[in-house]
Order: sequence, then structure tokens, then C-alpha cells
Amino acid sequence: MHTVGGIGRQIAYWRTRRGLTQAEFARLMGRSVRWVEDVEAGHRQADPRLSVLARAAVVLHIGIDRLLPPEPNREGVDHDPLAAVRVALRRADLAPTAGAPVEPPDLGVLRRELAYGWTAYAAADYLCLDRVVPPMLVGIGAASVGEGAADPLAPMVVRAGALTLAAAAAHVFGDADLAWRAADRAVTAAGRSGDAVVLARAADRLTAAMVGHEGAGAAAEFALEVEADLAAALGPCGAAGRAALRTLRLGAALATARLGDRSGTRDLLDAAERIDPGAIQVPLYRVTAHVLLGEYGRAVDGRLDPTALAVLPRGRQARHLIDLARALAALGRRGEAVTALLDAEVAAAQEIRCRPINRTFVQEILRLDSSVDGDEARLRALAARCAGKGSTRSERAWIM
Repeated sequence: MHTVGGIGRQIAYWRTRRGLTQAEFARLMGRSVRWVEDVEAGHRQADPRLSVLARAAVVLHIGIDRLLPPEPNREGVDHDPLAAVRVALRRADLAPTAGAPVEPPDLGVLRRELAYGWTAYAAADYLCLDRVVPPMLVGIGAASVGEGAADPLAPMVVRAGALTLAAAAAHVFGDADLAWRAADRAVTAAGRSGDAVVLARAADRLTAAMVGHEGAGAAAEFALEVEADLAAALGPCGAAGRAALRTLRLGAALATARLGDRSGTRDLLDAAERIDPGAIQVPLYRVTAHVLLGEYGRAVDGRLDPTALAVLPRGRQARHLIDLARALAALGRRGEAVTALLDAEVAAAQEIRCRPINRTFVQEILRLDSSVDGDEARLRALAARCAGKGSTRSERAWIM
């Protein structure tokens, strides 16, 4: 447990750094000056609620981890990279208590935090998400109950985005239950927002989560149902609408590939390509689908050339290279597979080190017989680096 005095000192330190008086900070927190004085002196909140800390983090424009004194290292116990996200979804105090004098947070600040979170996700900077996501979830809980806003649906758009990002983070670290719960709540919030593009993105994340929670068949059926329901609404949304439709079809394609349905997968991939011919996402998904279907030669043949790959976000580059490594290893081309894995690590190290499925793959390929000098040493070094970023969560085999 963190000491209250330590938390109070951190709040006082960051309040001062931001140039806020206790009265100004109290107003932004929706509290009294006496409350701020007591918190900073360590006289209140023997066990501070997550909502209080997250609200303070939003007001002070810092990650929630900055308010927590470091806990001593416990040898042999891995850091849980989703601890705060898990608590934020579980706690009933995500929204302020009825009647509590809490000023809704600045939606502009929350939007910027959300944009930063998605930028970090695209770059496979996954380890920062545990401090970025929880303050957004708690902060938007306050915003969503505000009355008289110029755009009353705007908080739901941000809430849906924050929950979708939480689901994506849970997926990375292999927590199937958390991914499903966050994605399900994201779809609910997105539906209330009235924004078809936001709903399609949340539904795509729920499709991926359903694979590990309810099975690939249910996931594919859900994605196609949502696509049919939203097609008319997404049509007038231009490029964003086309991208959302394409993403839903691609998600359904990967779920169908998991069922071993080659013709169904091919039809869905072709349909996605017809939405936006030339879009780079379709070739990427084709390679992943070939791996899922055991068509390893086709996966290797479909690899993107370095120039095309270089324009993608680093996380997506790494995932494509890992797909290729799986195909190459299955074909017995271990040396090339190791090179692809090391290239993926260069592109986005956390893509390999944080995802349980990828760390497990490194261990699996390590056990294969080596016929190329130097592979063993390179692979063992990679395995050692992966071990340094261990996760306590399930090693479930997800690719989506």
C-alpha cells in the first residue's frame, strides 16, 4: 500500500510545478481548500480512491503513476502492466457520486490524452498505457454526467475511444476477460454517441476480444452483423466510413480464418479490398490469414516489400514481420525466421516483449533444431530480453 503522506507530497509537488494555488487546485478538483490542505498534509484518504487520484492526474496533466510513490521491488513478482486499467473498470466510482460537487474535466484535454494514447499504441509503446488510460476512464466518467454541454454526445465519443483503447491494451497483454469487458462497454458508449464510425471501431475491437472470449464463430457473426447494420450510416462518412467498413470485414475475415474456412476468408478479404482498392491493410491481413489457415508459402509470398512496410506505424510493421517469422519457421527456414523476429524487435521491441503469444513463439522457435551458425546465440539473446518484460497474464494465443 502506498503511504498517504507520499501521495500528498506528490500532489503538492505537481500542483506547485503547474503554478496552481491550493484554492485553484481545489476549484478544479471540485473540493474545498481545507480538503486540499488535508490531502497534501497526509491527513485524509487513508486509502485514496482511484477516482480521486485519476481526477488529480487529469487536473495536473500527468500520468497517475506520478502521484504514487514507488513500491519496493519484490523479487520474483512481475509488474502487472494492466493493474490500474483493471481497477478503473472494476471500481464503481468511475463516475462521481450523485450530488458530489465535481467539475467535469476539460474534454479538450481528454481528447488530447486519447490521441496520445492511440499514437503510443500505434508505435507499440504499450508500457505507457497503464498510466495513460485510467485517468481518461475516470475523467470521462465525470464528463459524461455533465448537463447543459454544448455537445452532450461528445463525452460518449471520448468515453468510447478510451474504453476501446483499454480493450486494445488488454489484448496486447493477453487478458481476454478484461479485453472483452472493456470492448463491450466501448460499444455501449459508442452506440450512445450516435457516431457510426466510432461505433464501428469499437465493434471491431469487440470482434477481436470475442475470439478469446466467445469463440471465432461468434466473433465473425458479430462483425458481419454490425457491418450490415452500419453500412448505410457509414456510406456518407467518406474515407473514415470506408475505412471503418473495411476494418469490420477484415476482422470477420481473420475470425473466419480461425475456423479454417478458406473460401469464406478469401471472399471476405476480397470484399474488403473492393471497398478501397489499393489500401495497404488488405495485403497485411491476407498474410495474417494465410498464417492462421496454415498456408505458409502464400504468407511468405505475400510479404510487403521494405518500402511499403516503412510507411506503416512501427507496431504494425513488427506484427507483419512476426507473421512472416511464423510462416518461415513453419516452413523450416529457421534462420530467416530469426532474422524476421530481430527485425520486428528493431521496429517495435514491445510488440515482441509485451505480447504473451509472441514471447511464447520465441521460446518455441528456440526449441527447434538449429542448422545455421549464429541463430542460437541471436535467439537466446532475444529470449533473454523478452524475459525481462514478463507478464503475469495468460499466455493465450491471439493474433488479431
